[in-house]
Amino acid sequence: MTPKINNLRRFFRLPYPRAAQPPLTVDKDTAYRVLEISECGILLAQQANTPLQLGEYLRGSILFHDQDSEEIEGEVYRLDPRGVIVRLSRGISARHMMREQAYIKNTFPMFFRYTVNKNFRVSGLNG
Repeated sequence: MTPKINNLRRFFRLPYPRAAQPPLTVDKDTAYRVLEISECGILLAQQANTPLQLGEYLRGSILFHDQDSEEIEGEVYRLDPRGVIVRLSRGISARHMMREQAYIKNTFPMFFRYTVNKNFRVSGLNG
């Protein structure tokens, strides 16, 4: 019998290459770069001039590559070296997740290959 692998993540995470990171606009003067999206969370780049705090509530709009936008809202869940993790109470639709994944795969064909190889090296699974 083959051992079952348990995936600890409930939702697929879509990382963005630097050149494709969409903005999250929270008000007319404040926007954050979106580094990663999932249906129930996002990873944002922290900004020195407008730092986010643990527990802070955010509401805003993500502008995707096709100029379509989606309203999101949620709470800052964790701060880590990669950025700010926001748990969404109003998340990103599966439609946008699929469209963005296809866009990144078609526009940056080597990005996922590099990202997967990098992640395996970091976790010690690739030699």
